Amino acid sequence: IKGNVELEQKIRMNDWIFGPGLPDNCPQIISKEFEKTDSQSQAFINGKSASELNTKDWTTHHWLRFLRAMPENLKSTQLDDLNNVFKFNETGNSEIACDWFLICIRNNYSAANPYLKKYLISVGRRKFLKPLYSALSASPQGKKFALEIYKEARPGYHSVSYKTIDEILNDQTK
Repeated sequence: IKGNVELEQKIRMNDWIFGPGLPDNCPQIISKEFEKTDSQSQAFINGKSASELNTKDWTTHHWLRFLRAMPENLKSTQLDDLNNVFKFNETGNSEIACDWFLICIRNNYSAANPYLKKYLISVGRRKFLKPLYSALSASPQGKKFALEIYKEARPGYHSVSYKTIDEILNDQTK
């Protein structure tokens, strides 16, 4: 490339190496699978029932994209619909469960609380624990629930995890 001025201008190496963020000539990736997922999440947001969504052959990545596309606020009826059809409260997939429970916490969906508690007691990875305990800590009632769970769960956590959660909860139960 050295000496080829036209190619140097097209690539803009200085922007890539020394500039902040991604340059505007960064390739845009289009995923047909995520387009399918996005259309289904939008359909649900616009009022389609969960049972009418086309989720056949979805992988974890599809489900994560779907859940992450949900708006900040959902009605209990929408959460009931999602859970009744897709059984998110009972999923054995920790990645999906974490994203689902974040939605439930954000929307004060108490129907998920027994499953959230079981999940927080059984999972030990900080990547799942930190966002959930942080979300719970955002409200007084959530923090109370988090402390109740944590008292039982803490002995089973790795020291890296419980030190992080201690900080989040300002835990005095140690």
